[in-house]
Amino acid sequence: MARPETGQLSAAWPRLLFAGIAVGVFAADRVTKSLVVSSIAPGSEVTMVDHLVWIQHVQNACGAFSLCTLSAPIFLLVSAVVAVALIVYEVGHSGPIWMHAVLGLVLGGTLGNGYDRLTQGSVTDFIALHWWPTFNVADSAISVGVVLLAAGYLFRRRPSPG
Repeated sequence: MARPETGQLSAAWPRLLFAGIAVGVFAADRVTKSLVVSSIAPGSEVTMVDHLVWIQHVQNACGAFSLCTLSAPIFLLVSAVVAVALIVYEVGHSGPIWMHAVLGLVLGGTLGNGYDRLTQGSVTDFIALHWWPTFNVADSAISVGVVLLAAGYLFRRRPSPG
């Protein structure tokens, strides 16, 4: 079997990182949601870190942070469009390695919540802080990814004119 050229492997590395992070986030999201659904009754909660973090089983038919401005089918459509757009962007563009990793976070989270909407009509949220809306692994990955993308854009070095 022929070994790939070093250049081929290094060119594939960013896309493998993107896909690996997306799959990892999706898997972590599915596992944690399955554990919550199988062990905590809807509407109830369990204290994880006293007066700080609770695991609360909530079925959220709304958007991120329980914002209900759109209907569930619209959120499903938006998830599908975002996922396809991220994959098309990833295939057609190159950039710094961190950007591929961050886009993988966003894709994994989008697929995790999209899967819930497709199979259940709602998203399982479970991390409760009681001073913040209840969220899940997918929400966290999307939020962290978007913040890192924005920070990367804002702090990117711009060439000096001249």
